[in-house]
Amino acid sequence: FEKASSQERRWILKGQESIKEKLKDPESAKFKDVFFSDLGGVPVTCGQINSKNSFNGYTGFQRFISAGSPSRSFLEEEVSDFYKMWDQYCK
Repeated sequence: FEKASSQERRWILKGQESIKEKLKDPESAKFKDVFFSDLGGVPVTCGQINSKNSFNGYTGFQRFISAGSPSRSFLEEEVSDFYKMWDQYCK
């Protein structure tokens, strides 16, 4: 994130906001290892997120990919072959 250009930083923040919209408790979101990638020909934000569930406990970090909107943002727990997406867009 520190090495990202200002345009990439804006994209990363947009991706983080988009993925937060999919959470039960968006305010509890904690991010790590977040980076910009255009490896798959599409600009995306990749990283890990941890957030609280409906029992008010943190669920543990999971990977995410966001192409800038909630409908194009994916949590690892939502996609059975997420690793394929990760390899294509984030590796």
